[in-house]
Amino acid sequence: MRLGVAERTLVLTLLPLCLLLSCSSGESVRPASKSVSDAPRLIILLVVDQARADFFERFRPLFKHGFKRLLEEGVLFTDTLHHHSDTKTAPGHASLVTGKHPSHHGVIANDWFDPASGKTIDAVEDDRFDPEWSPHRLLASTLGDWLKDTDPRSKVFGASAKPRAAVLISGRNADAAYWYDRQNGHFVTSDYYQEVEPAWLIDFHRELFVDRYFGQAWEPLPEVVSADAVYEIEPVEREPFEHRFPHPLGRATVVPQEDFYEDLYDASPFVDDYLGVFAKALIRSEGLGRDAATDFLGLSFSAADNVGHDWGPNSPELLDVMLRLDRTLGDLLAFVDEEIGREHVVVAVTSDHGVNPLPAYLQRHGVDARRLGVDDILCFQRLEGELEQRFGEGKWFAADRRFDRELAAARGVALAELEAETRRLLEGCPGVARVWTRSELESGAAAQQPLGDFFTNSFHPERSPDLMVQLEEHFLAWTSLATTHGSVYRYDTHVPWLLRLPSGAGGVVTAPVFTVDVAPTLARLVGLSPPDDLDGVDRTDLLGPIID
Repeated sequence: MRLGVAERTLVLTLLPLCLLLSCSSGESVRPASKSVSDAPRLIILLVVDQARADFFERFRPLFKHGFKRLLEEGVLFTDTLHHHSDTKTAPGHASLVTGKHPSHHGVIANDWFDPASGKTIDAVEDDRFDPEWSPHRLLASTLGDWLKDTDPRSKVFGASAKPRAAVLISGRNADAAYWYDRQNGHFVTSDYYQEVEPAWLIDFHRELFVDRYFGQAWEPLPEVVSADAVYEIEPVEREPFEHRFPHPLGRATVVPQEDFYEDLYDASPFVDDYLGVFAKALIRSEGLGRDAATDFLGLSFSAADNVGHDWGPNSPELLDVMLRLDRTLGDLLAFVDEEIGREHVVVAVTSDHGVNPLPAYLQRHGVDARRLGVDDILCFQRLEGELEQRFGEGKWFAADRRFDRELAAARGVALAELEAETRRLLEGCPGVARVWTRSELESGAAAQQPLGDFFTNSFHPERSPDLMVQLEEHFLAWTSLATTHGSVYRYDTHVPWLLRLPSGAGGVVTAPVFTVDVAPTLARLVGLSPPDDLDGVDRTDLLGPIID
């Protein structure tokens, strides 16, 4: 439940809001208006994929560039949570920019079963366009959309290595969303946004930035080598060269090929460097922040997620990714200051989800943790056979955790009875903490139970399955990845939120907030009135007194 104002605990070391917004002395503090010359001209939303909140505490002594600046010049919200259960890339990005939970914006997961087509669909899949990505499955407007609705002159762009991150952070009415093409190393978009590639993008690709990494191994930064003993990694079954630095990119070829561009994306920090270079070209070429209309640029950096899945959040590899991103952001912020001016830009940094530490790492530190095993898999796979013994022969599931209603009706089996028996069986499986049923999610009963509100906020009646499974804490339900995310536990839900205002006044807010508060807060800072039906709320009240 969201805490009331009287119940919040606030520790705030900020200058008054007038100073935060660069007001002149003696003036009444009013909401920033797009009609006044000193209103922010550009919002930059930086999403660090798979960044836990504790990264900014653990790595802070080693940050020397962008993160250091943002921590010194920004407001750090120390208790920011994603308030939904499936903590993945797509729902995380959608929640950040819509101010709504997945139950309302409709992006319940990275992919889900679609009863109409009878297949599993990606959150941004759309075969009407080439490439086949668009935001048409997003059921809510975004911060970028609100800007466009208020002033059609506003420019809205998003970019990421990942298509789903780029598309969702941009919104439905963006000028373009760009993502990394793993076949050739280009940034591309779909004809949902643009039918003709802009001239500046053609020029940008004439000298392909990422090719400079061909023939180079991924070597750790000196700071990583000196800090190496602090970060432990679980042994995994891989080739010996993948256990330690240096890591090669691609195969033994004499020219860059698809495997090189794939590795650059999937197994290195360098795709983040590339996104930083691309962002500067986009800002300059599209003239972002150049006039009185507030523009939006969403950038989602993917390397921490790609590398984190393979090596974990306590690995030297992840530390190297974060320190390189620190440099990339330092360069980007310096560019923005020079091109636009810090006093005209609002910058927010956050994440789409956290990540579970590797089980072996946790075990070494006395935490009860384990990985999915044979018995866990078999318990789920034998479920349908056990239902046949109880209710009769037949396929009782139309898809994973979605009942075959036609079969149930034909056999005279009440859905409530089928639901209760399935829940009983699944909760007997090792690793399962609780099963949440459609009945209790739709009725609101789940929201009254511990952690049930997270599942309620992820449940969409047309898109969600009939059963939502809550695994035990630190139970890793993957065998192919070193680690992953997707739970309701704090290591997956607790993410950073840094907010740099035009004045650069720094501070700390310890009051609990949610990621759905990011969009309405940014909207308030640039004078927008977002829709009334948001789940999130404007948090500028935590920045100091506001005089309307």
